Amino acid sequence: MSQHPILSTALTLAAVVTSVTSGLIGIPQVAQAETLPSSTERLMAQAETDTHDGSLSVTGVSQLTASADQAVIVLSYYPNSYYSADYSDPDTTPQIPQVLPSDIQNVVDALTTAGVPASNVKAFPDYTSAGSMRVRLTLAQPTQARIEQMIDTANTAVIKTNRYMASGAVVGYTLNNCQAVENQARQAAMADAQNRATALASVAGAQVGRVYSLSETVSWGNNYSTVCPASSDPAAYTDYYSLPVYDPSLPPTVRIVYSLNVTYEMK
Repeated sequence: MSQHPILSTALTLAAVVTSVTSGLIGIPQVAQAETLPSSTERLMAQAETDTHDGSLSVTGVSQLTASADQAVIVLSYYPNSYYSADYSDPDTTPQIPQVLPSDIQNVVDALTTAGVPASNVKAFPDYTSAGSMRVRLTLAQPTQARIEQMIDTANTAVIKTNRYMASGAVVGYTLNNCQAVENQARQAAMADAQNRATALASVAGAQVGRVYSLSETVSWGNNYSTVCPASSDPAAYTDYYSLPVYDPSLPPTVRIVYSLNVTYEMK
C-alpha cells in the first residue's frame, strides 16, 4: 500500500534533520566568549590589592662645640691725632698721619719675642681709615690666657709711642679637621631624628620603617656660615668685618649647628 504524499514528505524531512544532527556530534563546539573587564574595572581591582604605607617627616638637630685648633686675631689702632703738624708755624700745612715702618716693626718684634712665629704676624696700614693700622696674627692651640697675653703684648708695643690708641680686637677660631666634627654632629642629628620619628609613630599606633629621603642644613660659628672655618684655608677670616668682637669670657671653640630633615616610612 503506497504512503500518502504529505506523510511521505514529512518523513523524508525528519530523516534529513536526524542525519544533520547526527553529523554534528563529535565536532568541537566553540565556547561562548567571556566578557572582559573594562580598563577602569581593572584599575579599580588593582587599587584594591595595592597597599600604600604612610610616611612621616621630622627634623633632627644637634649642636656641638669643638676646641679650636687656631685663633685668628685682628687688632685695630687709630692715630691719637688725626693731623700732625707744627702749629707754631702758621704757614705749615697739617699732614694726615702715616703708618711708619717703625710702627709696624715695633709690634712685630714684640709678638715674635712673645713666641708668635714671624710668619704668623702681619701689621699693615688700614686704608679704610687714614693713619690707622691693623695687626693680624694667628695662634696655634689657643687658650684664653694666651690670647689675652698676645693682645696685651701688641697693645703695649703700639701704644707706647703715643701715636696710636687701641680700638679693640676681633677673634675667629678655626679647625684642622672639619669633617670629623661635622660627621659627629651628623650622627647626633640622625639619632635625634630617629627618636622623634619613633615618638610620633607611636602616637599614631604605627612603627617607623625605612628612610625615604634626607636633607641637611649646617651652620658654623657665631656668624652662621655654611662653610667650616678650616685652618688650612688661607681665606679663613680674611674679612675683618666677618669676625666677632673678642669676648674674654668665652672659651676658644668652634660651634656647629646641624639640622637633618628625614622622611621615614610609617607602617
